[in-house]
Amino acid sequence: MNGAIGATPPPAAVALVPDLESGAAPLHVERLVGGVVNESWRIDTARGRFVLRVDGPVAQRPGVERARERTLHDIVARAGFAPRALLWDDAAGVQVREFLDGRVWGEQDMQEAEQLRRLGARLAQLHALEPPATVAPFDPGACAQQYLRLIEADGASTAVAAAVAAAVRGAADVVASRGVRPAIVHGDLTHANLLDGRQLWLLDWEYAQVADPVYDAACVLAYCPLARPQAAPLLEAAGLAGTSAIGTLDEAIRVYEGLTWLWHRARGTGVRAR
Repeated sequence: MNGAIGATPPPAAVALVPDLESGAAPLHVERLVGGVVNESWRIDTARGRFVLRVDGPVAQRPGVERARERTLHDIVARAGFAPRALLWDDAAGVQVREFLDGRVWGEQDMQEAEQLRRLGARLAQLHALEPPATVAPFDPGACAQQYLRLIEADGASTAVAAAVAAAVRGAADVVASRGVRPAIVHGDLTHANLLDGRQLWLLDWEYAQVADPVYDAACVLAYCPLARPQAAPLLEAAGLAGTSAIGTLDEAIRVYEGLTWLWHRARGTGVRAR
């Protein structure tokens, strides 16, 4: 995990890191790059190396639910897909987890067939886990409507946004019609959330859901269009090369493209509708 020395985290949050509860100073503090809304730091103490994540001011946004994140993260961490979370403090907006050594993927990794094959194989293992019955299935249409309400609250014109939200719901309905067994999906597979260490780790589970496994492949291809020419190894390794999955993949991609557009618009960083 590469980072640069930057602003220090809030002292109250630092005090939640193991060995710093009594006010001791950390041995090393390093701001980690990659976060858009949350802020993360590597913090070393006499007890080890940790990652401290502090919620940004718009952490409570559609698609993010800390209780769901915690439930799913704990499952995948026990199964070896993610770093162990050592502390969750929802009131303070803080998570402390173990620090893992490795190389964060770059955009080039997402364009290499062998890397996408490795990712697909990892996703197949993830999707084989039993999802918890306590987590409601992913509802992209409802998420899109929540974004639309945020856009309306800002007084912005919503004609285009309403059309995008309707398209998200329509595409999600097509995916749902496939009727496959839901699985735990990561839901935010940017290259910055993939860490190559002693194995391929998946980081930052705040958008994790229980959903059709095709959504994880769609997420990769929506966020990184340059990966699409190499989609076949990803889909084959992930067990998504069947006719049913291929038939709904484009619709699942449209779901992520639409939600991404609405996410940017709701944050006031408008992007063109596709």
